[in-house]
Amino acid sequence: MMLDSKSYRKEFEYSSLEKVLQERDRIIKFMKDFENHDLPEKYYERDPSPETVYLLNIDYLKELCDLIKIKMQKRDDPKPKLAPFLAIEQVLSKLDDEKQKHFLEDLKIKDEKLYYEYMEWKTDENSTDEESI
Repeated sequence: MMLDSKSYRKEFEYSSLEKVLQERDRIIKFMKDFENHDLPEKYYERDPSPETVYLLNIDYLKELCDLIKIKMQKRDDPKPKLAPFLAIEQVLSKLDDEKQKHFLEDLKIKDEKLYYEYMEWKTDENSTDEESI
């Protein structure tokens, strides 16, 4: 089953830049193989067809490129200051789960860069905590 492009993007929002680049390269390879008629026969026996996968990959590639742009800008930015993240944590700690979800959705709409930085910081913070256990 193929995902719509927005759902596909969500699969990679919190992935590292390296993983997003690998996925981009995988898609480009498939597309080149399809264009050059170099796909193995087994691909033509599948559902969805290679043509459908190719067309969806165009949308997927756009989503990946958007993520790469965000992640590359973040990589080039100096280390973010913790104050905004701690302020977000303080607000979230006062909200129930449903209100936290709405708060984060609003943050994503109003300040996408801050949202992604916060989510990556939160992911890194959790993985560091888990590694130390």
